[in-house]
Amino acid sequence: MRPTRRALGLVALVGLAVWLAITFGARSLNALVVPALVALVAAAVQLLLADRPTIRRRPPAAGFPGETRRIELAIETDDPLAARLSEQVGDGLESTFDGATLSVPTTIEYEIELRERGDHRLGPLTLTVTDAFGLLSRTFEYPRRTPVLVYPELHDIGDMGVVGGFAERADKRERFDGLREYVRGDSLRDVHWKSSAKRDDLVVMEFDGTRELTALTVAAEATAGHADEMASAAASVAVSLLDAGFAVALQYPDGEVERTGGEQQRERVLGALARAGTGRVEHEADLRVLTDDRGTRLTVDGREFPFESIGTAANAVATGRAES
Repeated sequence: MRPTRRALGLVALVGLAVWLAITFGARSLNALVVPALVALVAAAVQLLLADRPTIRRRPPAAGFPGETRRIELAIETDDPLAARLSEQVGDGLESTFDGATLSVPTTIEYEIELRERGDHRLGPLTLTVTDAFGLLSRTFEYPRRTPVLVYPELHDIGDMGVVGGFAERADKRERFDGLREYVRGDSLRDVHWKSSAKRDDLVVMEFDGTRELTALTVAAEATAGHADEMASAAASVAVSLLDAGFAVALQYPDGEVERTGGEQQRERVLGALARAGTGRVEHEADLRVLTDDRGTRLTVDGREFPFESIGTAANAVATGRAES
C-alpha cells in the first residue's frame, strides 16, 4: 500500500497545520489534522478490506497478419473502487489500449492488430486501485498471459499453382481397374453410363493410383533466419491442396501433422506453421518447400522450382507422372 500524490499533499498540509498550531494555538491543529487522520485511516481500512479483483479475458481467435481482434476485459469485484489498469503486449501484436483510469467493477473493450507470425501473448496485467478519497493505492499483479496465435501470411496461388498440377494429374488416370456399385459421395464423372444402363443401377469406374493421388505430404524446411518465408510458402501450398479436396500431411522441423483433410486440418496445419522454426526434414514428401539464402524453392518429383514460378511447377507435376 502506497500513498498517492494527494496523500503526500495532505501530509504537507498537516505539517503546515502543526506549525500553525505551535505558532498560533491548537485550534488550527484541530481544524485540519483530525479530519486528515480520519481520512487516512478510512482509506487504509477500505483498501485492506478490499478483495483482490478478478480479471477475465477470453483468448482471441487465431488469425493472419494485418487482421484485428476485439478484446473484452472484465474486471469483477464487490468493492467499488477507482483503478488504473496497464498491461504488456508481446512482440508481433499492436494494441489500441494504452492504460486507463476507470471505476471497477467494469468491462472494457479494445482492439489488437496481428502483426507477425507466431505464438504471442497479451499480459501480464497490473491493476492499481485507490480508495474513495484517492489517498492510498494498492497494486495487484496478474502474471497469467493470454495466448494470441498469428498464422503465416498466405499467398494466393490459385488454380494456376501446384494444386492445379496435382488436380490435372489426378484427372489423367488412364489405367482402368474395374467397375463397382455407386456409393453416395462418388463423383458423377466416374459413373460408367453404358454399364449403368445395362444393369439398371449406377456403377462407377475405378483407376489404379486413385488413393495415392488424394493423399499428399508437404515437407517444410528452412535455414536460420528464414522461418517466416518458409512457413508462408508451405502454408500457401498446404491450404490450397486442402481447399481442393486433398488429404494433406505436413512435415516440419519441429514435428508433424498427420494426414487428413477438412477445415480442422486446415487449422492444424496453419497452427503448426505459425510456431514452426528452422531445420531440415528427413522424411519423404510429395512436395518439399525449402527456404534459405537463395530464396524459397518448391521440389516436386525430384525437380526444383522457385516458389515465384509455382505455375511452372504445376505444369511439371501435371505431365511428370501422367505416363506412369
